[in-house]
Amino acid sequence: MKIVRKIAAILLILIILPACVAAQEYDPNKVHQQRNSLSRVRKEIEDYRNKIKNEKRKEKEILDNLEELDREIDLTHTLIAELKKEENQKKKAVDRISNEIHLKQAELEIYKKRMVSFYKYGRVKDIELLLTTQSFNKTFLMLKYLKLIADNDRRNYFNILKKKRKVEDKKAELKNELISKRKIINEKVSESERLKTNSEQRNKLLTRIQQNKKIYLEKLSQYQVSAKEIEKLIVAEEQKRLSRETRGTVETTNFPALKGSMMWPVQGFIINGFGRHKHPRWKTITENIGIDIKADFGAQVKAVASGIVTAITWQRGRGNIIIINHGGGYFSVYTHLSQILVQIDQQIKMGQVVGNVGDTGSLQGPMLHFEIWKSNQYLNPETWLN
Repeated sequence: MKIVRKIAAILLILIILPACVAAQEYDPNKVHQQRNSLSRVRKEIEDYRNKIKNEKRKEKEILDNLEELDREIDLTHTLIAELKKEENQKKKAVDRISNEIHLKQAELEIYKKRMVSFYKYGRVKDIELLLTTQSFNKTFLMLKYLKLIADNDRRNYFNILKKKRKVEDKKAELKNELISKRKIINEKVSESERLKTNSEQRNKLLTRIQQNKKIYLEKLSQYQVSAKEIEKLIVAEEQKRLSRETRGTVETTNFPALKGSMMWPVQGFIINGFGRHKHPRWKTITENIGIDIKADFGAQVKAVASGIVTAITWQRGRGNIIIINHGGGYFSVYTHLSQILVQIDQQIKMGQVVGNVGDTGSLQGPMLHFEIWKSNQYLNPETWLN
């Protein structure tokens, strides 16, 4: 605004200056001075115009940088969570194999004792049997029986030994894999620390946005674009439903019965209600088509009713988004998520955790933006929640 005023003042000087010159007598020196003055003024105007262009470029760079940071932070959170799950699975596998090795070792000890006993005392017992048995045939059969037992024990021993080696090899393989996974997790944790620094930078950008009306309005326009995109996704699902109805398939839903007693999607409190809001500083009017619930970062976000996940997306200004179709034209929308824990077309039960609270795209820190739609019309969630 200050730059624009300066340009206006300079232009006014340019308009008045020729008239003043015309009223004076011709003087070559003065004409030369005037030309120099005009050149300076023109250069000053050009500098200011370039400055305005640079400011606009900086505004765009701030929003672009903010979007890149938001996206990278969200993806890293998701990756670290998946790696931790995989690490837990590997730990369970290692524990299971360790138990198997322990059991095999116990079996081996039993066979070892039996075989040592047989080979240590077997010869003496053979002689005793030969001396005590009344029939040579019985003695022969007894020895044959004992030999069969010994051969069987020997086979079992070597089989178990082979299995033990295989299990130990498998355990070593799993341990190596676990070590590699831990290295990856450590790497990602360190990357997350770096992103923590980026988050601080992001907060500084947000402060600049809130202090600059133009950038702030541009940021708000991202919310409007996001709302249009969400509406498109919902309308597309609605068209499918209406098409099914024309073919005789009518959906049933108990969603309307939840009005006034609906569970909260997250533990927290409303910081921006439904409807129109006036900015305390800029005095601009914006419309919130849902509610913003302040919550802790990472807090569990739960589905307010049973349904099917019909959309999972990421949008500038809203971050990770989940849309759940509850049937009969009713939808619930969850945005600013740090993690998404469901998949497209997944059946969801009421109260099921679908994601975690984040701060991507938010101007007010970690929160959940929550919406309820009926067909292509957004509703006031405050009248639905318990």
